[in-house]
Amino acid sequence: MSLRRAYIELHIAVIFLAFTAILGDLITLSASVLVWWRTLIACLGILLFLLFTGRVRMDWIKNQRKIYVLGGVIALHWICFFGSIKLANASTALICFATISFFTAWIEPWITKRKRETHEIIFGLLIIPGIVLIAGQAKGQIMTGVVLGIIAAFLVAIIASFEKKWITEIDPEHMTFIQLTGAWFAMCFWLVGEYFITGIDHFILHGMDIVYLLILGLICTSIAWVLTTRSIRTVTAFDSMMVINLEPVYGILMALILLGDSKELTTTFYIGTFIILASVFIHPIYQSRYARN
Repeated sequence: MSLRRAYIELHIAVIFLAFTAILGDLITLSASVLVWWRTLIACLGILLFLLFTGRVRMDWIKNQRKIYVLGGVIALHWICFFGSIKLANASTALICFATISFFTAWIEPWITKRKRETHEIIFGLLIIPGIVLIAGQAKGQIMTGVVLGIIAAFLVAIIASFEKKWITEIDPEHMTFIQLTGAWFAMCFWLVGEYFITGIDHFILHGMDIVYLLILGLICTSIAWVLTTRSIRTVTAFDSMMVINLEPVYGILMALILLGDSKELTTTFYIGTFIILASVFIHPIYQSRYARN
């Protein structure tokens, strides 16, 4: 795949992923139950695609144990991300998610054994003041939502780095299916524990939750993750994370328009958001002009 096509597919995936936060806010289920249904629907969607196209590789499905484990990390990431949305709001969860560039700058070179680039560290560090401004005004469950959003970003940096390392071993569709299957099994164990410890109030789908979850599982998960996985064959995990950092731009605009999040956001939030997004836009400009000359 050409670099140009990889970036186009990645941007399309980001638009789908940005809508995830909106759906997470609209769906009435708890974060853990939401993730269970999301992974189940996404798994079935990918499996039907593989069966329909006659591309199922049972040797890959049986033998890629490490990717199933990575799926468990994905499940934990989604619990944190949707928990952040439920406790704070979609805009806060999305902007905290932008810290992935900071985490990826350190984690990806260590996992993939490539040279650590100084400019990646610098642009990653530029995000920290923005997060401090956002978190500085947060209290109570909003602060908990900020922390969960940052943990979600840390986990997805790990996921993307391992995907970059292993993607040559298996095609994107099978990798997505195996990851989501691992995530679904992890959520089964999680919900059993949750049922016995705190109980589960709302599990069965009804009303618009069914429609929202179908969109979330099939479009914003199956298609988006396949496109993302395809693209990171060509671009570095750090570069892919910088593109994915555009997710807050699309997501916050959607949240302001569709959810009315502006009523809950402070001036410091907007200043912090500007700092974070500035680093997102400046980095690719620097990368194209200087870093690869």
